[in-house]
Amino acid sequence: MTQAAPSRFDIPAQGVATALLAFSAQSGVEVLFASDDLDGNLANAVSGTLEPIEALNRLLHDTPFVARRSDAGKFIISRATALLGDMRGRLRLRDGSGAAGVVVNLAGTGRSVQTDAGGRFHFPAVPAGEYILTTSMEGFRPLEITGARVSAGRTLILAPQWLEPHDDPTQMAPFVVAADSPETRRLTLAGQRRAIGNLDLGRTEDDVLPFIIHTRKEITRSGVIGLNEFLQRVVLESDAAGRPPEQDVNLNSFAVGSTNLKLRGYGSDETVVLVNGRRLPEVLNNVSGPAPPDVNFIPVSLVQQIEVLPASASALYGGNPVGGVINIVLRPEVDATEVTTTYINALSGYDAPQTNLALQHGQSLLDGKLRLRLSASFSETLPPTESELNYRQKAAQRAGTPPDPIFRATPNVVSASGQPLFGPGTATYTSVAPDADGNGGLAAFAGRAGERSLGFFDSAGGLAASLNSLDSPYARKQRRATWFGSIAYDLFPWLELGVDGAHVRTTINRGYDVFTGDLLLAADSPFNPFGEPVYVTLNETAPRLGQNRSEARIEYTSLLTGALLRLPGSWQLSLDAQIARNLSRYRGLAGADHERWQQLVDGGRYNPLRDTQVHAPPAAFYDEVLIHHGSPDRFVKVGDYATLDASARILQPSLPLPTGVGALNLGADYRRNRLRGYRDERRYADGSLASPIEEWSGRTLERYSFFGEVQAPLLPQKRLPVGMRHLEGSVAVRYLASDQSNEVNVAPSFGLKVDFTGGFSLRGSLTTSNRMPTPVMSRRLEAPGQPGSGLNLVRIFDPVRAQSYDVQASEALDFTVNTEEAVTQTAGVVFQRGHTRRFRISLDFVDTTKTNEILGLDAQPIVNLETLFPDRVVRAPLSPGDPLPAGVITTVHTGSVNASSRHSQSWTASVSYAHHDVLGGTLELRGRLLYFQRYTSRLFANTAKINQLDHPDGSVAGLMRYRANFGATWSTDHHAFGVEGQYFHSRKLPVVEWPAQGSSHIKPYWQFDAFVQTSLRRWLPWLTPKQDLVAQLRVNNVLNARFPHYTNEPSGTGIQPYGDWRRQTYSLSLTATF
Repeated sequence: MTQAAPSRFDIPAQGVATALLAFSAQSGVEVLFASDDLDGNLANAVSGTLEPIEALNRLLHDTPFVARRSDAGKFIISRATALLGDMRGRLRLRDGSGAAGVVVNLAGTGRSVQTDAGGRFHFPAVPAGEYILTTSMEGFRPLEITGARVSAGRTLILAPQWLEPHDDPTQMAPFVVAADSPETRRLTLAGQRRAIGNLDLGRTEDDVLPFIIHTRKEITRSGVIGLNEFLQRVVLESDAAGRPPEQDVNLNSFAVGSTNLKLRGYGSDETVVLVNGRRLPEVLNNVSGPAPPDVNFIPVSLVQQIEVLPASASALYGGNPVGGVINIVLRPEVDATEVTTTYINALSGYDAPQTNLALQHGQSLLDGKLRLRLSASFSETLPPTESELNYRQKAAQRAGTPPDPIFRATPNVVSASGQPLFGPGTATYTSVAPDADGNGGLAAFAGRAGERSLGFFDSAGGLAASLNSLDSPYARKQRRATWFGSIAYDLFPWLELGVDGAHVRTTINRGYDVFTGDLLLAADSPFNPFGEPVYVTLNETAPRLGQNRSEARIEYTSLLTGALLRLPGSWQLSLDAQIARNLSRYRGLAGADHERWQQLVDGGRYNPLRDTQVHAPPAAFYDEVLIHHGSPDRFVKVGDYATLDASARILQPSLPLPTGVGALNLGADYRRNRLRGYRDERRYADGSLASPIEEWSGRTLERYSFFGEVQAPLLPQKRLPVGMRHLEGSVAVRYLASDQSNEVNVAPSFGLKVDFTGGFSLRGSLTTSNRMPTPVMSRRLEAPGQPGSGLNLVRIFDPVRAQSYDVQASEALDFTVNTEEAVTQTAGVVFQRGHTRRFRISLDFVDTTKTNEILGLDAQPIVNLETLFPDRVVRAPLSPGDPLPAGVITTVHTGSVNASSRHSQSWTASVSYAHHDVLGGTLELRGRLLYFQRYTSRLFANTAKINQLDHPDGSVAGLMRYRANFGATWSTDHHAFGVEGQYFHSRKLPVVEWPAQGSSHIKPYWQFDAFVQTSLRRWLPWLTPKQDLVAQLRVNNVLNARFPHYTNEPSGTGIQPYGDWRRQTYSLSLTATF
């Protein structure tokens, strides 16, 4: 960045646009500006012989504009409010004392300052860009600091530099150092620490560990209204085939949690989710299975960036991050108000909208000492249904006639004795005609001998929670409101106090509950026109109760208090405590009493031979058969889970060491988890008990840990070999214990990174993780339901019978499960060059070995492994004449077991390129590829090792060898356009699924998305400089690619959905800033 020769200037005070034209004519330097943006502003008079940059700074002094020089030597004029930042640094002598009185020059700006008594210097209001700093002091070798990049609205804190004395004044070549060093990155991020801000050390993509950073810009351009969807799209290591509860109709309406965030093929409970470095609490209720936290509790509008570490790191984060860590960093305080509204819908001719309205407001008072922030977000989702997507109906047509019993549109009837229903030689089965009221006798079945009802059930209107219904939703009808507020106050220059609180309320509906009945109609029943006993299989609803009777309300509340002490010598001490509570309430039906239902039929008070889609059940069905949670109109507690997290941190971001400047982070953490006791009451409409009351006492678990982390150069700068720029090491260790005697362990972590000249870097790490058996927190075990109760069943594919159907699932606890151990090793290479044209490529290898693994098995994996776990799969006896080798499955016992071992090896390659001067904007290209080299597991020591990539056994869901995403974006300060894509490699299936699939694998899938973003300011001339209105349109799956075929998809759709069930969608958002 060279300085131009001085010129003679004589420019009078006048309009800025006219003054800039005069400046360009007198200096011979081209100036770029938008004249409309400059109207109404006056420039200062400038006269004398000056360097062009100095003249331009004087001309624009006290105006809302600043100048910056492009690589082509042109000056670009922009509004200062959007482009200014600060730069701070410190110079030291060899003895560690501050170098006072040193002149520090900001090259190319004409600005210089002198260091104070402590060697500190400060350049305020520096235009965003990259700078070179030089120093001059008699008796010391000049210092040149390169690559000092200032960001708008941020403070760049440079790493302390040591001045080198020099006795020979004839040899004064400057000593060059890079501002973009590990020390600078640590100090910059540490300088942004707040009392209630990010508790973790600042992480970047250039760390020792292979972090992946997703920026605010990337999150905004995704067009989503929920973080889970964003992470599902961009985190390649997540379970591509998994569906979060809000998109999984198999689950209870009060089941929440980001169960799809299973990094690198490991369980969702092996991914640690943090918010500002603090654990996001799980959501525990009486639903069996893992209970991960729900990232959708955090509004998208509140997120600054997301840091993903797809590797183990127990020493840094505690818990059990074998799969990895996700840290959601919230936006910093800003003096602005922002309102964003987002609307998402399908492009396929039906209405399934998602809407969101978000408000952010930040304000500083008392000269910046008091900072307030308020946030509110409101979202609503109306899901598509089977009648609109038609997935299950097409799958049912391909599968042919299902086996008995059949629960479809109208009741199906089959002879109980095997005798013909319409006379000798006629069929033994029939079905009820549409619209039949059950009173038409045998004539109502005319022409229906041997005809089954195979269409899907159509409820009274609205949604219906049945996979056999046309109104079955492919997500959940949901409303969510989030409130967030924070206060930070600088009580003294060295003490900051802060409080923030959040409250999230989610209301969930799945529509009408649909009950399946398999009822016997006696030969002498007044409703029976056949003269033979018959079985009637039907779907029944309770339309009188309305489609929203079964409703869940999930409330999450948290309160965080913190204090940050800025101590002498750059030491920082932070103390904070966070309390959080997840409260789940449910009002609705728990099932139908099959025995009472049959009694109504036997007593002639329930006619099963009517079209249940049209004709409602009798009052006795509501009064005597339906079973309610608690009482009919009362919300009951199904989960009350509270956590208390307290932490203390001592941070030194500039620790003087003989080898250079390091960082030290010491801390202690305490966590208390408490699931409160509750009672499970199931009652009939009259209040009488349907089953004995189950009392559950709560449980409290306490864990505490101590840890330390050191990041430091391993050799002094002057002792590094030729060609080496930095040699940095990282060591961390955590001691964890709890009130359970078997939960005591020490988890160390080691890392190393070498930076070479030319832009090459090598990095590697070794980390350990120990996972204890999850204590039973009084979660209720799902008892097998009565035949025909049909509520909240799990769809499985039975490989023995080659059929998909619903079964009852119950959790089997194994109190002999032992602690597992895991070791993860990483190695990587990074190459990056340039700034205006920045190119970066990285390749990282991750190897994880687990022994004595705790394996959580859901219903489908248990069925796939029936030969190994025969006691966990309960089958009904074979029916007479059934040609298949085994009867249907009635119950599957899920739960955790100890496996022998698991070993995974994966490679991640990332490529990015940014050119900051393309058609007046920035062109960015990026791509990321995940490749699994190896993934093996051994269930028991005496069983064979399974290659889960090439010969899967079904115990690891959604595993594929390759997955990639990529994109290209062009943007300016006011416009952006981009195209993004995703690739899902073919997925190998277990051998037992090949016959039904007709293939050994699921085919690959490509998806392309596009977005355009623009500022509407030019069409709104009344907006002030601080106001803006930005519009964005995004279309996902622009080519409307069809999901690949998968016969055994758990919900019976016959496809493998990668992404939104709706396939092609659009997202329209408006963001107003003022």
